[in-house]
Amino acid sequence: MSVNRRKRARVGAPNPGDSTEVPTQPEVTHDADYYFDDGDFVIRAENSLFKVHKFLLSRDSSMFKDMFVIPGGTAAANGLTDETALLVSDTVGAFRALLWVLYALPPELQAYLTNVTARDLDRILLVAEITNKYHFTTLEAWSMQVVRSAVPRITFTQRTSLLLGRAMTIADRCSDTALSDVALTAWEALLHSGVNLPQLINVLEQDQLTCFSALTYCAQLSAMKIVRSGPPGSRVVTVTGCDGLSKAQLSRLLFARWSLDSESLRLSKNPPALSRGAECNATNHSAVCIHEWNKLWPDWMATKSVLAIDSVDLLGRLNEVRKIVHRRGQIHPTCRPMMVVAVSTLIATMKGNLGDHFELPAAWAE
Repeated sequence: MSVNRRKRARVGAPNPGDSTEVPTQPEVTHDADYYFDDGDFVIRAENSLFKVHKFLLSRDSSMFKDMFVIPGGTAAANGLTDETALLVSDTVGAFRALLWVLYALPPELQAYLTNVTARDLDRILLVAEITNKYHFTTLEAWSMQVVRSAVPRITFTQRTSLLLGRAMTIADRCSDTALSDVALTAWEALLHSGVNLPQLINVLEQDQLTCFSALTYCAQLSAMKIVRSGPPGSRVVTVTGCDGLSKAQLSRLLFARWSLDSESLRLSKNPPALSRGAECNATNHSAVCIHEWNKLWPDWMATKSVLAIDSVDLLGRLNEVRKIVHRRGQIHPTCRPMMVVAVSTLIATMKGNLGDHFELPAAWAE
């Protein structure tokens, strides 16, 4: 067993290198806007104290309401003074956003339904995130409505792209398919706006926003050019349009090109299932409609307008096919709308599975 021996104190002028500075704790301060003298509950977020009114917190939030009314609840011993402030894990900015919406007047909130900038959207997303966390039912619904209406009106850039990622995250958390749809549409518009795709990929990976990764990688694939540069029969290629990508990212993209090319070839020969229309009998559907559908599908996939789209853009090719499937074929009238449904279902499936093509196998990662 080792024994720590006390060393004799050094006599003489102090050496600055011998002293150990103890870091000072940041000072806890009253928030400039939301520390009310007549407030009856103190909350601390990071190093800011908020003294607010209980009735506003409990009016729309089942979580705070239960906290205040249950005997022995969290608020029973906390929140009466600065020293016993209820400590929350939220950032100061997030909690200020919550208090802003709690104390805002109705006309002020109503204005956000028609006029929201990217800067405003940042605060509204904070509101959506924190009201969802604390179960503020009415305010969460209001904030989600504002985000849904704002996203299509804002022209997003690389600098504001993370706002879309946050919108998609809260949409998934709240199962808001309408918001998911408008966020995806806005992201697709961003990809076609001339944004620097490698930089955007790096932003997504840095912030671990996987919701848009597949679409962004697909756009990057379409922007890249792969040219065989070695002697005939060699596998040497030159890749352009990929400045700013890491070796791992480039490997992922090259694998995805092979995977998507293979899937495009498979789809060109294998049509999706065609459901029977309401007035088409089973015999006719099997003998005529499905036979015609299977015969025409490869032709549709080989039309000039479809082949003009890069093979890695599966969704683009299928969207083009959806536009033309109704033009030909001796198919029962009630089965014709089902052709569009079949392609739309396939597009939805392909979109959901798009990320799988970018999952790099271990052999490629070495």
